Amino acid sequence: MEKGLELALMSRWLVILAGGRGERFWPLSRIMHPKQFLTLIGDKSMLESTRDRVASLIDDAHTFVVTGVDYVDKVSLNLPHVPPDQILGEPRGCNTAPSIAWAAESIFRRDSEAVMLVLPSDHVIQHASRFVELAHRALTLAERYGGFYTFGIVPTHPETGYGYIERDGSAFDDATALEVKRFVEKPPREVAEEMVQSGRYFWNSGMFAFRVGELLNAVQEYLPMLAEGITDLVDNPQRARDIFSEIPAISIDHGIMEKAPAVYVLPADIGWDDVGTFGALARLLPRDGEQNAAHGYAIFVESENVTAISDGPLVSFVGVKDLYVVATQDAVLILSPDKSQDVRKVVEALKQGGNHEHLL
Repeated sequence: MEKGLELALMSRWLVILAGGRGERFWPLSRIMHPKQFLTLIGDKSMLESTRDRVASLIDDAHTFVVTGVDYVDKVSLNLPHVPPDQILGEPRGCNTAPSIAWAAESIFRRDSEAVMLVLPSDHVIQHASRFVELAHRALTLAERYGGFYTFGIVPTHPETGYGYIERDGSAFDDATALEVKRFVEKPPREVAEEMVQSGRYFWNSGMFAFRVGELLNAVQEYLPMLAEGITDLVDNPQRARDIFSEIPAISIDHGIMEKAPAVYVLPADIGWDDVGTFGALARLLPRDGEQNAAHGYAIFVESENVTAISDGPLVSFVGVKDLYVVATQDAVLILSPDKSQDVRKVVEALKQGGNHEHLL
């Protein structure tokens, strides 16, 4: 390894965001065992896969994980080589800006010259080596020029469940980095179709790279209440519950990226999916000649385009088509493929009905 590259790697840190509850993955995902701890693709949990994906860039000793306070022990079991004091447990979910700022302040006090790579814990990336090259490139650009870097997924269809990034011209005379013109919230279908056809837009992956100090300066400028709260939190971690009850709940996109002057996007054709719904998982599963797919044990007889997901029971189908079925030991979900986004409504109904045993 070249000496200069080795020095750069020493100041690189990974921050994994692992606080989601994965309600659109009920009944597999539960309050005490949410999506990031599930093994959906391959033989490792999504959290483990996220950490392993960038192991060649950043080691466990330079990794922080931000999760819910109830999941700290689960994170330790999944990532036993990450130092326990680098697993930060939030008493209240406040979106991504507080999570990233807390990790950034913690890193800054150890290494004020650091750069950090921020990755959600529950994404699938099929072309891992291609992503590692892009992540290395983003970190190198952050070290060299400063600014904020995100990874824009080349869209394959007019998805309405994702945010979009509109690109502008190239930055630094570097074709791998483009200036960001604007961020766009989840659009209606007709708008999404126009965006994809234009070739100027990417899906917003929610993955970032930047200098730690620069991120904290932006938090101070654009989210001063959050900056004050995070400083207090790192100084007084025993006050975490009180502090989290007061800090603003806001995403890093709304809070920082939409306001900062130097934001860049790296086009990323990496086989990415945030696997936010059973529909997304269904797209990733191999299918037979009748377009049936199974995760777990399933039998298909005279059936077409059926997706079966089971963490135990045998699930069998006779003479049906266009269906998702998800089975656990204590619950079964039967779902129309075009209603993947609506699984949360079942969770809400269980909450309102007091059936909490099926949520835990």
